[in-house]
Amino acid sequence: MKTTPKRRFKINRVAALVTTSLLASMAITPSVYAQQQLAQDDQQMETIEVRGIRRSLEASMNTKRFANAVVDAITSEDIGKFPDKNIGDALQRISGVTVDRQYGEVSGVTIRGTAPEQSRVLLNGQSVASTSWYDLGPATRTFNMELLSAEQVSAVEVYKTPKASIEEGALGGTVDLTTRQPLDLDTNTLMVSAELARGSLYDETDAGGAFLASWKDEQERFGILASYSIEQLTSGRHVLESIGSYYEYFAADPDTGQESTVGAWAIGSQAFRAERERTSAQLTAQFAPTDNTGFVLDYFRFELDNPHVNHNFLTVGGRGSGSENVQNNALGGTEQATITPAYASIIYNPVVRNAVNMKADVLNLSGKYIGDTYEVSAVLGQSTSDGGTQFGASSWWIPATDEGDKIGDPAFENGQNSTDGGFSYDATGPYQVWLSSLDATDASQFKHAQEANFQTTVQEHDIRYAQADIKWLLSGDLFTSIEAGVKVNSSEFSRVAIHRNPADVIGFVPNGNLSNWSDGVFTDLHSQSSGHILDSYAKLDEDQWWDFISGKYEAGELIETSALGDTFGVDEDMLALYVQSDFSGEYFRGNVGLRYVDTEQTSSGYADGQAFKETVDYDNWLPSINIAFDVSDDVIVRAAASSVMSRVNYSDLKPGLAIQENFGSANGGNPYLKPYEADQADLGVEYYFTEASLFSAAAFVKQIDNVVFLTEEVEFVDGCGAQPSEYDSCRVTRPRSNGDGDVTGLELQLQHTFANGFGFVSNYTYVDSETTRPDGATEMVPGVSENSFNGSLFYENDHISARIAYNWRSEWIGVGAAQAVRNDDYQQWDASIVWHAMENLDISLEGVNLTNEVIQSYDTNYDLTQNTIEFGSRYYLSASYKF
Repeated sequence: MKTTPKRRFKINRVAALVTTSLLASMAITPSVYAQQQLAQDDQQMETIEVRGIRRSLEASMNTKRFANAVVDAITSEDIGKFPDKNIGDALQRISGVTVDRQYGEVSGVTIRGTAPEQSRVLLNGQSVASTSWYDLGPATRTFNMELLSAEQVSAVEVYKTPKASIEEGALGGTVDLTTRQPLDLDTNTLMVSAELARGSLYDETDAGGAFLASWKDEQERFGILASYSIEQLTSGRHVLESIGSYYEYFAADPDTGQESTVGAWAIGSQAFRAERERTSAQLTAQFAPTDNTGFVLDYFRFELDNPHVNHNFLTVGGRGSGSENVQNNALGGTEQATITPAYASIIYNPVVRNAVNMKADVLNLSGKYIGDTYEVSAVLGQSTSDGGTQFGASSWWIPATDEGDKIGDPAFENGQNSTDGGFSYDATGPYQVWLSSLDATDASQFKHAQEANFQTTVQEHDIRYAQADIKWLLSGDLFTSIEAGVKVNSSEFSRVAIHRNPADVIGFVPNGNLSNWSDGVFTDLHSQSSGHILDSYAKLDEDQWWDFISGKYEAGELIETSALGDTFGVDEDMLALYVQSDFSGEYFRGNVGLRYVDTEQTSSGYADGQAFKETVDYDNWLPSINIAFDVSDDVIVRAAASSVMSRVNYSDLKPGLAIQENFGSANGGNPYLKPYEADQADLGVEYYFTEASLFSAAAFVKQIDNVVFLTEEVEFVDGCGAQPSEYDSCRVTRPRSNGDGDVTGLELQLQHTFANGFGFVSNYTYVDSETTRPDGATEMVPGVSENSFNGSLFYENDHISARIAYNWRSEWIGVGAAQAVRNDDYQQWDASIVWHAMENLDISLEGVNLTNEVIQSYDTNYDLTQNTIEFGSRYYLSASYKF
């Protein structure tokens, strides 16, 4: 494979230059002075003291109203009082934003018709390194919202149109999370809180708490802020699911007229339980030696521990000996069938994983100096993250009457048989299952068959950056300021995969009947699904089993080896330059700018045990313009246009090919993928009819190039074919940047507060978003709903603040275990009430997903049931006191 000569930016030298020349004179200036100096930019923006729901809405609306771009905001009501328990839950209240839930809590956000990995999440304007604990998914660029506690965030701004000064990489939008600084708070501020949390799926109550302390000297020149929070919750999900892709595992029988059997490899009744613990810490020092200089040093640490157990009772059609009573739909998918038994056609598969973690550290030094007509600022920082799933146990338990003690027992040369592995199923809705003879609740009817092969991963991500900006205030009639900056950014991502061969560990369990390892029976699973569902079965005592398995690890009987084919790394060196100018007139204001970014990308990995490394370089020119017309004191018309880009997922950039030489084919990743690119435009109107009331409408369009699809093409590949003459005819399947997409959307927002303490916030979003494959076929963008609606009704007075919130989205395409799925529309109700028991004491009760809604999904090819996912409801009782 051809390798481009590597050209690295010397980030350490650039950082040293930036630091030496600018850092001594940089500062974060006191906010009052900065507002005085930059009044032309802020257009006399109001300062709002945030207290309660109404004041929070006013502050958020104030940010939107005076912004020079299309921006929506969420502002904390007070210290430790973010409107939602999770940042992602709060983001779903914003028009144009939908969220992705994998295990109950929000893990990613979709903005304006683009996939979650094509949105950017920044912390105080800077990138945060991110990994994932989920070992079966792709390595994406999505910042996992599960990692971040809402306790430490004071405000969230969502930039739907870019400015040249904002870091690139967002195709949909940029989310900027803002934390608190000590000089902005009263001296000796102290907040403490305690919390009890409970999920409805598992009868356990968990404790949590938080504190924030902030001090500054009498001259308000130096301050220190420290905060820490811990949240614990025993939660998870119950799923009626399919395992594996859909395929024909029994052909039609013309002699009997029996139709072919097409379905998933297995149907599962899953009970996933996790003991989640999320901790967040912040330490901030702020120094303003003069009225126009200052520095801020921030350190953050976020960590999520997620040890879990996944119980799954599998009825495995793909391992049966045949089928009867088959009924297929018009697409050829089997809706009903009876599977005749074979060895291990029923499997109980508990997976125990205790070493599951992800964490991120952020160290950031920033500063600014403001002169009479200019300001100079710079940032130097580093963010590191590591995560993954290590060690664990994944065992197979099969009917005790099945022949043989383990898979492939050599005592049975002609294979192994079963008498109790038969079942019938219905796949037209939530899976219905009837076992022919086995009692799933009787542990004595199961025995251990093998410790299954599984793969674990370790991910690491490291980001280093240095940035310098200068801004001049101008005295012209049109342009009020001009700003320019440079940023160098180095990112190193790696994923190490490890596997264990089941041949090394099968048949080693003493007293292998499940009755010797069980601690009871699951009951009342899948409470939101009706019919003959598999809602009860005997379960493994995971503590007893893990003690046994961990002893095997310690004794060296379980050996893990590198899975080189799934081990890879992506290093990126990025240089960004921009220039931006703000302008204003009597009835208008805005900004125009150009951002240039050069990316040098090196992908490394393995194929057939051989190391591969590929280096490519690409650049992007990203112009943008935002303009707001003040039609009247209360009406603003906005227009915007820009070019944006978004880098592809790390997993897709993996180099090297797995070659099947006898078949003349190969598959792998593609380090030459181009970044997604889009041209976009926005037009909207905002009507502020009271200080806390707003009606707005906005239309937007995006034209997207370089959409990635997994396709097959003929290429020359050395060694692909039975002889060299066939090497140039190799059929290579890999991701390619050979598609395009279009997004058209409309956002409507209405909010109002009444004089009697009641108020409401609502928004509706329509998105027509599709991609076009190389063959001309069109597809919906994964994760995007055509319609979504959010509404909140609230009431507050001097004693209570209460809110009920509703969220709904229409159907969308998601990604299942092995293929794309169509998810039905989804709705969710949340509610909270806060009692102001004393002047500084609040007692609150919050409920999330009160009606325990489920996500129902179907296979897109055969219209058969894929998943029925139940997350349960979550409840939080807390008390907070502010000194």
